[in-house]
This record gives sequence, structure tokens and C-alpha cells, in this order.
Amino acid sequence: MSLRTWLLGLSLLATLPLLAFALSVVWDYKNFQQQTLIEQLERRSDDMAHAVSEELENTVGTLTSLAVSDAALALDIPTLYHHAQRVVGHQSGIRAITLVDAERILFLTSVPLERTGLPLGAPELVAEALRTQSPNASGPFISPISPLQVVAVTVPIVRSNGTATHALRGIIAANALNQFVAADQLPAGWIAGIADRNGILVARSHDADRYVGKPSSASFREAILSGQSQATAGATLEGTLTINRVRPIFGLDWYLGMAVPQSILNASVHDMLKHIAGLATLWMALSVLAAVVFSAYLVRQMQSVADAMAHDEATLPERRNIHIQELVEVFQRFRSARQREVAVRGDLHLAEAARAEVQDLYDHAPCGYHSLDPEGRVVRMNQTELSWLGRSLDEVLGRHFQDFLTPASQAVFRQRYSEFMCDGYIKDLELELIRGSGTPMPILISASALRDEQGRFLASRTTVFDHTEQKMVEAQLEQLAHTDMLTALPNRRAFYERAQTEIARSRRMEQGFSVLMLDVDHFKKINDHFGHAGGDAVLRQLGRQLVSALREVDLPARLGGEEFAVIVPGTPLSGAHKVAERIREMLQATPVLLDDGPQIAFTVSMGVAQWQRSDADIDATLHRADEALYQAKSGGRNRVCVSPAPTTNPTP
Repeated sequence: MSLRTWLLGLSLLATLPLLAFALSVVWDYKNFQQQTLIEQLERRSDDMAHAVSEELENTVGTLTSLAVSDAALALDIPTLYHHAQRVVGHQSGIRAITLVDAERILFLTSVPLERTGLPLGAPELVAEALRTQSPNASGPFISPISPLQVVAVTVPIVRSNGTATHALRGIIAANALNQFVAADQLPAGWIAGIADRNGILVARSHDADRYVGKPSSASFREAILSGQSQATAGATLEGTLTINRVRPIFGLDWYLGMAVPQSILNASVHDMLKHIAGLATLWMALSVLAAVVFSAYLVRQMQSVADAMAHDEATLPERRNIHIQELVEVFQRFRSARQREVAVRGDLHLAEAARAEVQDLYDHAPCGYHSLDPEGRVVRMNQTELSWLGRSLDEVLGRHFQDFLTPASQAVFRQRYSEFMCDGYIKDLELELIRGSGTPMPILISASALRDEQGRFLASRTTVFDHTEQKMVEAQLEQLAHTDMLTALPNRRAFYERAQTEIARSRRMEQGFSVLMLDVDHFKKINDHFGHAGGDAVLRQLGRQLVSALREVDLPARLGGEEFAVIVPGTPLSGAHKVAERIREMLQATPVLLDDGPQIAFTVSMGVAQWQRSDADIDATLHRADEALYQAKSGGRNRVCVSPAPTTNPTP
């Protein structure tokens, strides 16, 4: 191989690292651009999902106001019809309001009240709303009075007895929803759409007239079925390859999908590759020229060395470019450098071993460590904290730390992190991480700030402690403070706290409640005959029977001794009387079987009272129930007495 060819090959070989570096830069830029685009996709989809959800919540709020009105609760259809017409006149987003039961439309505000027999759209969602007593949103269906496609937001009317047989539906034109996903609100080429739980399109930013009411793309439906909320690859109905993100809206009734064509993602990368190819061609041409020039120069220098080696000092040419002594000095300096390199490598090996030991201590410490930049993004995290999160280091680096917190802790973190950057320290801040399993994990955070010479914030140095055990102890103490140790029922303190809540709710919701007070008959005789162990067994069984006989919303509590009380929410005096009789009969028919064989048959006397708006607090209601209990005991025990009902209804 000639010297010219060797230099040319060496020059081209030297370009390989540059070419590899350029390609790695292009790859990193592609990843950065993709990440940036995905972050923009997530932000825009979150904003659009929030806007649609807010519109649906406004519609639900309007319908709920109608559903709790006197006309709705009394099923006064003419009055409710006129109220609904006024609401439609003031709500531009609602096209019409209907009153429906599980099988038919009772009225539609767009047609006269007397017109009936209209077909009921999406009846299965009406049945679901009545069964769950929760609002829902339907997919598109044809309006019963026009060829337009509409959707319905259904809100059940829950009667005072806790049943729901009718519902109000807000009718929204599908075309009206297109303003939320309109193409002019998106970057060029982006596509957005809304689909119901079955994957049927409700609105679309492009070709809405063509696709609304039809199945969405396969990738959209797959994301709905899998519950996937991260950005994934997919394709539109037109066949365009995209990066998609799907967000649930209004519970799981609707889903928002937003897609970015992959051609937008790769456009700048293709341009960069073209520039790199052009520069590589130019470099090859320059390499050929440089090889010719430098090969001639090196031939002359090597000839000078050959002359110095072949001739004595006296016979060397008068002018020469390279001296033999200079080559010797170069060799000696090279050998000395190699010796220093060996020593440095030994020191470097020791330093690397020490660094590995420190890194192992950092990664496997019993507490978590991490560092955050001024934006709150993770720049470092040890293996202990990564294990709590169930993630790898690559998954957390560069992401905001608040992404790994519960929603409530995110708000606290945003507020306190800006304060921390100013103060420079924080101690024992309580937050909740989200484990890899999805469960919250209470933690305590202490941190100090790392600053440069000008005092500017560079990063945080944060220590994270597992606070789970302490929280469990606090929860156990809180439970003990509200629980009667003998019967495991709520104690007097818990009873009074719940009573205050029920009074506030009753005043706000205009719905009363009743209170039962009960006392074990001849309890002293039971203690005298069977001992305190027998009395305790009676009280424990009484507590168990109360829990089994009552609803989950009811609250039985032990106020002290053999005295018990029960809060029965949403139940008038007559209904509470029936509940009390059922409990009395159950206790009378269920004797206590002691471990040593004998049975203890016992009865209770009960007093029932209804809360009144004039009651200053729960003690006024308890006083009436206690008077009724006294009447029951005076009348022979093992009976229920009811406090006289108020002269006026305690709620309007």
C-alpha cells in the first residue's frame, strides 16, 4: 500500500468517529424532539380533556339542579317541563332536555308537552343511570325529532325514599362538540377526536361529518379497552401513522384521543441526514487532496531522517529539517510519559474502587436520596427510592418529581419547592409517593440547596424516609380514639362528630334524620347473676347485632355502660320506628351463649326521636329520644316508644 493510499485511508478512518458522533447527535435530537412532541401532546390532550370535562360537568350541574327541585322530586311533569324550557333558553350548550323513565320519553322541551311516543335513544344508559343513581354520558344517536346526531347526558332523579325511577337528559348536538376538537385549535397536521366507551366517535377535528357516529380507529379502541393513557404508536382512520394519546373523560363514559403524524416527527431528522451526507462527500474530497499533499511532505521528512541515520555528523547536509537528537528526546519523553501513565492508572483504579464503594452505599442506603434541578426534575436518585417507585433510573431522570406523587402531594410539592429554593432548606415535609404497585406510600422529605458562587440555586440534596409505619401507628391511635374497645362500635366521641356532620348535611340538603336510643333491660341483674364477663358478652353481642341489622350509612355507637345510640340518616320517624322494632325483636330472639354453657336471654328498651331544624345541637334530639326511652322502661320494658313528631316538617 502506497503512503498516499495509507494517508487517505487514515483520513477516512478518522471521519468514522465524527460520522458516528453526528449520527448519535441526530438520534439524540430525534429522541429529544419526540419527547418534546409527546410532552406537547400530553399537555394539549390534558387541556382539551379538561375543557370537555368542564362542559359536561356544567351540563350535569344544570340537570342536577333540576333533578333536586320540588317539581322533579314530586314528578310534577308540567312544572318540570316549563322549568326545563327556561334552562334550555339560558344554556346555549344544551339543545333540549327530556324527562325519561326506563322505557319512554315523558317530555321533550323541543316539542309540545302533549306529544309522546318519541323513541328513547341509548336506553341502556338510562337504565344504568337509574340503577347506579349516577350521571353518565351517551354516544351519538339520531335525535327523535330531527335527522341530527346528538348525545345525551343523563342525571337520575333520586327520590326521598332513595329510589330512582326517572331521569333528566340533556341533549347536546354532536356538531356542537366539534368546537372543542376543532382543527384550527391544533397544530398543523394534528388530529383529535372524542369517542364513547364503545369506541364510537362523538366528535372529530377533521371530516367530522364523515366519521362521527362510526367506530374510531383500531388503535383508539385498543387504548380504550386497555386503559392505556401513555402515548403509543397507532394510525388514523385515513391510514396515517401517528403517535396517539387517549384520556378518559367524565369517568369512563367518553375518551379523548389526540394524534400527531409520524411524518411531522421525522421531517427535521431527514433534513439533518441530507446535510450530513453532503458534508461527508465534501470531507472525502478534502481527504484525497490532503493525502496527496501530506504524503509528499512526509516523504521529504523521512528522507531527512534516513540521511541522518546513513551519514556521519560531518557529512550531513548543511540544512536539514529533522535532527536525530530530537527523535531521541521524543523517545525518552514518550518512555517517561508511559511510566507516569502506569502510576496514574494505579491511582485511578484505587479512586474508581473508592467511588464504587461510595456509590454502593448511596444506592443501597436504608433511606432514599435524590437531587432535583431548579425546575423540579430528577437529576439523580438512589436504588432504594427507585425500588419504592418500581422504576429504573432511565425512567425517572429528567422527569418532574411531582409526577411520582399523589395528586394531593403534587399541590403541596409545587408550593413548597419554590419556597425551598429561596430558603435553601426544608425538614420533615410529609408527602405521598406512588409505588410501582400504584398504592400510595407516605414519606418524610428533608433537603438542602446546592448553590454556585453567585448564590444561584443549582440542585437539591434530598433525603427521603419511609413514613409508612409511623402513619400506621397514627391511624391506629386515631381509630382507638373513636372506637369502643369492648364492642368495637364507634364511641361517644365518634357519635357526636358524625351527628354534627349529619346536622350540617340535613340543613344543606333539606333532608332529616332520626336517632334511636336503647338500653339493656335489667342489666345490673345480668351482671349480678352471670358476672361482668356475662354482661360484657351481652354488650358485645348487642354491638354485633346492631351492625348486622343496620345499613352501612347508619351509625350505631356505645355512649357508655349499657347505653347505645343509632343515627339513621334520611329516615323519618315512622321508618325509624320500624327499624327499632326490628332490632328489638332480633335481640329478644338471640340469647347469648357463654363459653361455660348457660345462655343469657336479654331484651332492650328503645326510644326514637327525629331531628328538628329548631334543635341547637344533637343533645336536643338525644334528650327527646332519652325521654321516649324512659317511657319504654316505665311502660314495662322490652318495647319501643317514639317521641312525638314535630308539629311542622323539620325540612322544607
